Amino acid sequence: MIKATSLQTDLIDDIQLACQDLEQQFLDSKLTLLKNSVGIIQCDPEFLELGLLDLLYKKLKIPFVGGTTISVATNNAVGNFLFSMLILTSDQIEFVVNHTTGLFDDHEKAIEQSIKPEMEKMEKMETENTKKPLNLVMLFPTVTDNDNFPGDFYVETTERICGNVPIFGTLSVNEGIDKFDRFDRSMSICNDKAFNKELTYLLFFGDITPRFFIATSPMGTNFTEDNVIVTKSQDHIVKEINNVLAVEYFEKIGIATNGVLVDGAYFVPFLITTSKFTGKPVRQFVRAIMYFNDEGHAIFRGKIPEGSSLAFASLNAVDIVQATSEILTQMSQEPDVHAAIIFSCIIRQLSVGPNPFRELEKVQGLLKDTPFIASYSGGEIAPVNYKNRAVSLNTFHNYSLIACLL
Repeated sequence: MIKATSLQTDLIDDIQLACQDLEQQFLDSKLTLLKNSVGIIQCDPEFLELGLLDLLYKKLKIPFVGGTTISVATNNAVGNFLFSMLILTSDQIEFVVNHTTGLFDDHEKAIEQSIKPEMEKMEKMETENTKKPLNLVMLFPTVTDNDNFPGDFYVETTERICGNVPIFGTLSVNEGIDKFDRFDRSMSICNDKAFNKELTYLLFFGDITPRFFIATSPMGTNFTEDNVIVTKSQDHIVKEINNVLAVEYFEKIGIATNGVLVDGAYFVPFLITTSKFTGKPVRQFVRAIMYFNDEGHAIFRGKIPEGSSLAFASLNAVDIVQATSEILTQMSQEPDVHAAIIFSCIIRQLSVGPNPFRELEKVQGLLKDTPFIASYSGGEIAPVNYKNRAVSLNTFHNYSLIACLL
């Protein structure tokens, strides 16, 4: 059993007062902290730069995890320049918060050396009568300028260490579209510290069955050919499409000119369908293209396996709001929901029209009776086809809204 409450403040000009505001909201919520607690934070980076994290950590005395974002919704607020937190507390669930060291030197080593000891520590504390298996992992890496580091790396390495458990999370961002080439203020949070280039995480040990929902971009128009296949790729680098150099193919269909993406290409979602011939379950996900390298290869935000098919997905205000509404309606019908965590791609916010809070307001309206936190993301991590603890496919997404119900 988990109990929860959400807090938020916009008092960015007075950090002492902001801390008092959050503390008073916590007292007013009348949430009694049980044996184990954690605070999941999403906030504007300026709150961290001004020192609110350290003040609040000393006041509340519970572990913190999370990261930066540009817009947030909680039960009582929607907007920019917010510091928000979802507090979870439980007698049955153990929450473990920590961070990596040297993530970009050797990501596999860094993640393993951080998470594995925490798992071993929990195993040593357990007896047969009090065994608490790991049943959920939340990851909070940052968006960086490291183009050789697709978001799938976080998922695959964590899954290798933790086994078949669902993985959920967000890549922290800082500002909007005009700052997509600068991520120096993108930070992940662990207790009273914030990191630019480390992964922070939250492990859930105990009897918990999370539920996951994904709103992705629907099929838009196909390419100029019926069968568009990635014929050569390596991780997130697409080298050839239909046996043609990637840059030449994209030039042919108007996505690129003279080796450079046309204006607006960053807003074009690519719907990827993995091949049925890989021996693994076929799945669909969306990818964002970044640029072409000197060899004419297309660099994407996440992995695209060889043999996958490509199509344009649709990303417009009507589709976004409709998909979000459908997912939220499903979520609102779920029984025994004590808290919700929602992350939506930053591009969705930039595509919903003149009201940038349209999607978050929809979340707030339909989840008003459930403690929740919702924010924007630079890359979304959530399992697909996860039902009743069955085998899941932990996946890195782009242009999607993901939700976890606890």
